[in-house]
Amino acid sequence: MAALSRLIAKELSSALGITDNPKFNPMFKQTDEALEDVSNPATPTIAEFYSPLDSAIENAPIGKQGTRGENIEAFVRKRAPKVTQAELDYREFSLDPARNYTRGDNSGAIDDGMEPLRIKAVKKKTANQRTQRQDDLLDKEVGYEEIGVDVVGGNLGLMTHYGPNNLAHTRYSVRETSPDNTSTSELSEFFSTENPKKLASLSPKFNLSLGKKYILIEELQSDVIQNMTDNPAKVLRDSIANLRVKFDSDIDDIAFKREFEMPGNLFEEFDDFVFNELIPIGVNKKLGSNERTPIIRELFEKRGYKSEGVYLASALEDMFKAMAFDKINVTADIPNKLNKMNSDFQSAITQAKVSVSKKEVPINKLTDSIRVLLQSIIADSKAKGIDEIVLPPIEKLAEKRFGTDGNRAYKKAITKGSGFHNTYVIAFEKAIKQLKGELGNQIKVGKKDLKYKDYSKAMIEPNLGGVAGTGLYDNTVVQGTSINIKDLKLDPKTSRLRLNKGGLVQRPDR
Repeated sequence: MAALSRLIAKELSSALGITDNPKFNPMFKQTDEALEDVSNPATPTIAEFYSPLDSAIENAPIGKQGTRGENIEAFVRKRAPKVTQAELDYREFSLDPARNYTRGDNSGAIDDGMEPLRIKAVKKKTANQRTQRQDDLLDKEVGYEEIGVDVVGGNLGLMTHYGPNNLAHTRYSVRETSPDNTSTSELSEFFSTENPKKLASLSPKFNLSLGKKYILIEELQSDVIQNMTDNPAKVLRDSIANLRVKFDSDIDDIAFKREFEMPGNLFEEFDDFVFNELIPIGVNKKLGSNERTPIIRELFEKRGYKSEGVYLASALEDMFKAMAFDKINVTADIPNKLNKMNSDFQSAITQAKVSVSKKEVPINKLTDSIRVLLQSIIADSKAKGIDEIVLPPIEKLAEKRFGTDGNRAYKKAITKGSGFHNTYVIAFEKAIKQLKGELGNQIKVGKKDLKYKDYSKAMIEPNLGGVAGTGLYDNTVVQGTSINIKDLKLDPKTSRLRLNKGGLVQRPDR
């Protein structure tokens, strides 16, 4: 039934002039000149993305006298190629149905009032080079990168590993194919003995791929997608409500201390400061630390309190101490309780800020985030002159994140339905299918043998006392997914990557 439905859809699309291969919004869009940031080795930019929405607007059928908003919007939303609902929502694209729109820089221009969208793939500081690495892979590491896909300009207020504007990130290493232990030993023996009769027997062991470089993906992640929610306002309310319960309990404990028997309005004013002044500042995603700190210090100064050295991380504790001394001449000596209150406050703020609604970002689906990361890796691979990209099997990735196969978290991670499995199996395979479907034979997807050290099968010698980890190990071979881009025609210096996924487009002659 499904196959019949696909066949009917295909025939109908053909009849209507709809195609899956639009020329306006290709996966990699050639530019007329070199991209300044990408071409400049002094910048961290490895690729630029273009917006299918902007491209759709450029190609919308708008007459010289203008076109009604309802017709333009119908084209963009239903017939334009590669435009996703995520970008439409994020950029708040909406046209007056009855209004006549034109092109150009005037009040009637179709894109009037819509902020431009700039997204780049950027090299990050290698701060996580020692974290969750595939360091038991035999192939030698000759390079390492951490790449983020970021919105350029402004402040989205996102809480991620790589800053407030990061949509997704990846970590990968450059590997060099190396022979296994057995081959190395036999080749060493051959050259030491100079026995020409052994050449014939050893020749099959010479692998043309030895010394060849490839990209090994070690992480694909979107902090934004992981923390996406349909109702961030509810998350905020629940977070503050939970904080309220803990806060009131802690204040009651403090109030029972002898020095606080006559507190006056101390607790009321402190409560007002925390919930009506400090929390709104803390949960405001648009405030960076440089903007937030002066505002908090101003709250101290208007009360006549010292503000030097006050930050969001310490403001709750600092204010209580200042108020206690000012109002009842008490030096608050309750470090454990105040530390707990401060910790609860920080957790509530983080929980509220980390949640993201779908309309806050231009990419809100896991598969889309994986695809833009793969596009970024492909661009960097081309720049490095490397033709192969490899993803290890999910078991090897989970092992570095969650521990060995005896670990409950590990077993959960590799099980269908887990977030880890959805990322490295489901979304990855979907993204590959999208790339393959659009690029065709320009990329080839297959399997690659990866040799890992296996200390569970360590070669034990009696004089070593049966102890593994002595440098002696056996090898185990697993299969990773290989993406070969040798035939892909792409120069990242002169091409922009498409931001969103594929879609249908109506042929111009229809």
